[in-house]
Amino acid sequence: MKYNFDSTLDHRKNASYRWGMPDMPQDVIGMGTADLDYTCAPCIRKALVPIAEENCYNYRQHTQEYYDAVTGWYRRNYALEVKQEWLSNVPSTIGAVRMALGIFTKPGDAVIAQTPLFGPLRWAAEGAGVRLIENPMKAVNGHYELDLEDFEAKILAHRPSVFLLVNPHNPTGRVYTQEELNRLVDICYANHVRVISDEVHCLILYEGRRHIPILAVSERAKEISIQIVSLSKGYNIMSLPHAIVTVAEPQMRQAWMKQIQAYSFGYAVNSFAIAAVTSIMKGEADEWMQEMTAYLRANLQETLDFIRDNRLPLTPYVPEGGFLLWLDCRHAGIGHEHLDRFFLEKAHIHLDDGEENFGSEGRGFVRINFAVTNRTLKEALERIRTAFDDINTQP
Repeated sequence: MKYNFDSTLDHRKNASYRWGMPDMPQDVIGMGTADLDYTCAPCIRKALVPIAEENCYNYRQHTQEYYDAVTGWYRRNYALEVKQEWLSNVPSTIGAVRMALGIFTKPGDAVIAQTPLFGPLRWAAEGAGVRLIENPMKAVNGHYELDLEDFEAKILAHRPSVFLLVNPHNPTGRVYTQEELNRLVDICYANHVRVISDEVHCLILYEGRRHIPILAVSERAKEISIQIVSLSKGYNIMSLPHAIVTVAEPQMRQAWMKQIQAYSFGYAVNSFAIAAVTSIMKGEADEWMQEMTAYLRANLQETLDFIRDNRLPLTPYVPEGGFLLWLDCRHAGIGHEHLDRFFLEKAHIHLDDGEENFGSEGRGFVRINFAVTNRTLKEALERIRTAFDDINTQP
């Protein structure tokens, strides 16, 4: 490999959320919050250093190079023609979802979403004062599928204003197919439901899976959708917050632009974020992404093999994208509640409890982040094996 993913910074010393939450053991392995342990693609540093050397952080515009990079990225990767005027950015994908809910719903409206659902998206819905209608995903033969009959029935029953789509899905790692997305869009279009599409996990894909941005689904999708993406999850630039929001339909775009103007987001851009995103979307980090995806795929396979070979009482739902593994612990003999405490106390591993972070559909599950060095992964897996061995040997 050209890039080294086997060494990393000591994230206990850089204020990392994942490695430094309060009351963690000193030897904790952080496998919760969804960021990467790896240093970024070299092109990012190359793009940022000249700005730091200027040491002048005045109001700056989006450059034409930036717009060309974004539109070129959509054209190159998805055969999607995005017009410059469709584009805007805000500092946060969750913030963008919350703002869109504020524009396209009113308090008391229904909003439908697939569950389990990432906690901050629930908070966004609660902050907008809307009623969340749950469309639970179905576990079928070791993976999750959409329940389209339930989806359509609940739209007819509750008449939601918005469908909150998460694609790829967090926490299950599902990457939706063209057929699934066509059906979702057609149901929403027929029932006057707008789509807010959170696509933050779209950059890391396995086994030939293909991400389809909502605006690339169909012409109907362009008429009802707001598309939200960030490079943060794929390129580990969470500290350079920059969500790219794309709205094709003129009236929706006018409403959206009026809202972000009120926050001055279009004027006060982050010069570091603009430079990093421009570099990535020009294609300068493509090779880095390919190698990192291969490294993550190997980590994932090693985890699946370890669970099988050691007969651990865990059922993994293999992600089609991202770096998060959804584990069913309901037959592990450790209960269904506060499972994060079991792993923290018995294995000194911090991960995300399913119910606490993803609602009732996550009860009995945990989400584990495998975007760590392979050496760290091996240590974590051994700790998990030992924790279950200890349970089995107790009188």
